Amino acid sequence: MVLPAYNEAANLEKAVFVTAETLYKITDHFEIIIAEDGSTDGTDRIASRLSEQYAYVVHMHSDKRQGRGKALSRAFKSASGEVLCYIDVDLATDMKYLEKLVRAVSTEGYDFATGSRMMCESDAKRPFKREFASRGYNFLVRLFLRSKLCDHQCGFKAFRREALFELLDEIENEHWFWDTEVLVRAQHRGYKVIEFPVYWRHGGSSKVNLAKDVKGMGSEIFRLWRELSFPLFVSGRGKIFFTTGLAILILAFVATFLGTSDILENIKHASFRTLVLASLVYCISWPLRGMRFQQILKRLGNQYGLGFLTGSIFISQSANVILPARIGDLSRMYILKKSKDLSLTTSFSSLTVERVFDIVAITSIAILASSGAASHFELAPWMDSLIKLSGLAVVLFFSILFIASLRESHTKTTLEREKLQNGLSGKIKGFTSTFLHQMSVVAVRPSSFLAVTASSLLIWGIDIFTCFLVLKSFQAVGVSLSSTYMISLIFLAVALGNIAKIFPVTPGAIGTYEVALTAVFALGGIEPEIGFTVAVLDHIIKNSITLIGGGFALSGLGLRWKEVLCTDKDILKG
Repeated sequence: MVLPAYNEAANLEKAVFVTAETLYKITDHFEIIIAEDGSTDGTDRIASRLSEQYAYVVHMHSDKRQGRGKALSRAFKSASGEVLCYIDVDLATDMKYLEKLVRAVSTEGYDFATGSRMMCESDAKRPFKREFASRGYNFLVRLFLRSKLCDHQCGFKAFRREALFELLDEIENEHWFWDTEVLVRAQHRGYKVIEFPVYWRHGGSSKVNLAKDVKGMGSEIFRLWRELSFPLFVSGRGKIFFTTGLAILILAFVATFLGTSDILENIKHASFRTLVLASLVYCISWPLRGMRFQQILKRLGNQYGLGFLTGSIFISQSANVILPARIGDLSRMYILKKSKDLSLTTSFSSLTVERVFDIVAITSIAILASSGAASHFELAPWMDSLIKLSGLAVVLFFSILFIASLRESHTKTTLEREKLQNGLSGKIKGFTSTFLHQMSVVAVRPSSFLAVTASSLLIWGIDIFTCFLVLKSFQAVGVSLSSTYMISLIFLAVALGNIAKIFPVTPGAIGTYEVALTAVFALGGIEPEIGFTVAVLDHIIKNSITLIGGGFALSGLGLRWKEVLCTDKDILKG
């Protein structure tokens, strides 16, 4: 039995005693887990005392509030029983129904059981505005999520352990919508769910904020409807499956269009020794990435070892190869938080700085390379637009930072400003203020700007040189790299391919990167089938080294792929 407790000092002790007394009438084998969720009114001290006095009481404490749903999930995962229940601490539901709740799962064969305040036979009383809001909410759940239940949020539920655990990893909500999502997903999966009427009285105080939570749960209804209606496109695995399929489709289409047999024949003529050299050259860029990130963090007052930072970059870039939309960068934030307790604001700032200077470097290279190749061919409109768009984004970004840095001298320090803020809007303002301040420390100050720009240019220079060596391996089929023009062409191709990664639609921009390189090479006079082969091999070398390095880094840090790849959602919510 789990008792979710957030600031329940007035009710907790009575709830434990009444629950234990009722459970003794049902079974001799039970435990009561107090899922105490970052309380500030002394609930934690009461829970701790009760756990010391009674063997059947377990206290699970959280230093900060996780959310009701997350606290419940955490408690259930630590529970040892086969029948898992929870009730609200205010005991709003008459405890005479507890045996019916437990028996529904333990002996009657149901997977999920819940009390209901809204069935015709129910006897429930509460303030009109809460009654109205609750009935409207449950109507929308039944309408959009095709639920057959009347009441999804009565704090009086039981679950068969195996059935609940099969759903827990799918549950995204961590607060009030948790109950609804569990029951809706259970019905959609075909589990046996029973709802029965109860006697229920409003407990007085409530942790639900109608203005905020009702709006939030409305958006959650839409989110769950979207996931259940279009699972292939919106589920975590579905997104990876769909975007990976799209990448394969792009590559297959281009290969078929250009001639698969010609591409395979070209690969046979590639110099293996030169491809190995290209791989070794690309490896050099990784410690340079670590040094750049170390430099950025040092400017923000944080000093970490080069090996650790290079490893964290390997892992996040590996996640970017697997996950769409470059959300693998969030994995690095998770590693920095877990291993070094670096604040998410600072890690987000440092990552943003790194990404912006990547754009600065490759845009500068693209502009210079396009001017060098202009005498031989005219850029396609989309290429010219891509370069201009990235350049405009860079100018706009630094303009915002420059203005922010000028304003900083006329305001209090970031920490002082954060202390003056209250509520959600205050947190947002505090985060924004800290973020802009940290960004300006690195991006606007001349010495920092020049140092990070230089290291970024060197990193991307090595990336381009890797592609140059891959192209050089095809000299046996007539590829000439002797002219300055061809060097400019390679610079332009790789720069545009990496600018295209800013707007990725596939994991690691696989497919789109190859198309961009092939298009530039073709405009420059290189046969399309050779250009495509070079692009594919170049990307294979880079992604393979990234994934291998990521695997070694994970092992060194004692992490698992699943742990890293599943943190992005939690960080976004945090």
